[in-house]
Amino acid sequence: MTYRLPSLNSLRAFEAAARHLSFKTAASELGVTAGAVSQQVKKLEASLGIALFRRLPHGLLLTHEGEAYLPPITKVFADLTAATEAIAPEINSRKFRVGMSSAARDKLPADWPNGSGGLRNHIRDWVETGDVELLRTDEIDCLIRPGGGPYGDLALIIIPDSGGAQALHFVCKPGLADCRQARAIVQDLTRNIAPAR
Repeated sequence: MTYRLPSLNSLRAFEAAARHLSFKTAASELGVTAGAVSQQVKKLEASLGIALFRRLPHGLLLTHEGEAYLPPITKVFADLTAATEAIAPEINSRKFRVGMSSAARDKLPADWPNGSGGLRNHIRDWVETGDVELLRTDEIDCLIRPGGGPYGDLALIIIPDSGGAQALHFVCKPGLADCRQARAIVQDLTRNIAPAR
């Protein structure tokens, strides 16, 4: 059986942008630029011959076709994740070794991450470092630091500081950016980030 499908990258860009109704937020999740997400979505729209978004001065709206397309595409990605976990459960059961700079530690509660009960299943241990190269040599699974970059081929999720101070950067390999551990850590960081003291 042959399948005539758009590229997986363009579908992933559409799915993230449609969930957030923002190319910028989708880009942060996927670890690429907003321009790259926009280009992937344009390629998808061109290959399908339909518009999936209405581009407004202050955001995006899904067209009727985009609204109809989103739920099955989201389900496909969920099914792919479930199928992968079924044959390779260690992908999402392995706990992360977290690298964290001293400046990032200053923006978090003193007992983070050990005192955050929701992270026990996701973090093995942490080391104090701001060295991105430790990600490339697999000595750590993710790195948390305020600002920095560029990160090249690594994925970046920006966690804004509600107090207006510098945001935290959560950096990891692209294949880990949307796994259960990364999502849990980013969610916990978002909840716990505090203005600079």
